[in-house]
Amino acid sequence: MLLKPLWCWPFARLAAGLTAGLVASFCVMAAPDEDAYGKGQGYPTGTLSNWYTQDHLVGAYSAMETLFPVRTVRSGPAARALPRSDAAADWSFIQPYLDSHPATGLLVLKDGKVLVERYQYGRQPEHRFTSFSMAKTVVAMAIGIAVSEGKIASVEDPVERYEPALATTAWKGVAIRQVLNMSSGVRFDETYDKPNTDIAALSRTWARQSDSLLAMLGRFQDRDAAAGDRFKYISADTQVLAQVLVRAVGRPLADYVSDKLWQPLGAEADAAWITDPQGMEAAYCCLSARLRDWGRLGLLLAERGQRDGQSVIPADWVDAATTVRLRDRHLQPWRATPYFGYGFQTWVFPDHLGFALLGVRGQSVFVHPRLKLVMVQTAVWPHSSDLSLSRQRDALWREMVLRAERLPF
Repeated sequence: MLLKPLWCWPFARLAAGLTAGLVASFCVMAAPDEDAYGKGQGYPTGTLSNWYTQDHLVGAYSAMETLFPVRTVRSGPAARALPRSDAAADWSFIQPYLDSHPATGLLVLKDGKVLVERYQYGRQPEHRFTSFSMAKTVVAMAIGIAVSEGKIASVEDPVERYEPALATTAWKGVAIRQVLNMSSGVRFDETYDKPNTDIAALSRTWARQSDSLLAMLGRFQDRDAAAGDRFKYISADTQVLAQVLVRAVGRPLADYVSDKLWQPLGAEADAAWITDPQGMEAAYCCLSARLRDWGRLGLLLAERGQRDGQSVIPADWVDAATTVRLRDRHLQPWRATPYFGYGFQTWVFPDHLGFALLGVRGQSVFVHPRLKLVMVQTAVWPHSSDLSLSRQRDALWREMVLRAERLPF
């Protein structure tokens, strides 16, 4: 059953002169399965013992900093403006998607302007939405900045050159590039939604505030492939990159990202990064930010790391991070996975559709550089992965790309 709009932002009523399609993009609609997601209880955040159950996902995923220790990624004094586009277009196809898709937020930007901005489940622009693995791309961009500053001499260096503790782990001798590409060869079970896997053990460091992330990395001693031989997505690789970066720059990850990335890209609000008991950020996940700031990050990447003529991330680094070298056959789309390829902690679409930041349960930033098109979705999928919902999201992106090609800019 299709759900009807419940209410719209008050300023939509004041938007005289805007197209009807754009005014509709401000509306907050009813969402699928609201009762199952805790609407009757006001979308509660929950506690450490139940925040991950379905009836708490909406509340928890937009308030993680209230549940766990965090380090702040500070914004700067001036946010990058995101003006509303006045392009006349029909966005009616988006509502059927939202009627069946448990998205908490959806933002579409074209050439730095807002085409669509929607929120569901009582969420608002001021909420911070968790990244899950979208944070991995943030870490990769920070690595690129550190390389440009000479803090990291080369991505061909072994990781233990910067974090000596890694010399006693399975990452000994593995090049930073191989870790960026998720090709470390380290044996690690990334199976989600089960209690006795390696990703579950790694995540207990911050979810239960036990042990430390670096100590947990030290427990991995085995390999199931030679470094650089094959793609295998493991979150521990991203944590290794963060440990390398922190050692290389001599600063906490959140502080470095704030100064070198978050403030220069023009974020409007502070972000929050969950930490372990030692204060180390859970770099492979757990960065919470506003929907519009995720959009600003996507715009920066669409613009090859440049903003207003200034380089925030080196353009050649963004290019390398968001494409696959011909020699790296194991990273190509259709080979690394049945669909996506993989760059530096970034997913690469087939069919010239750009690249993506992805997190479990539907978090995503899709970027089409040529069109300067960005689509951000935050979501509360009932399970970590869902093929049907993934296909719906992919179809929406393809439709947005087609429509963006026709916009009268």
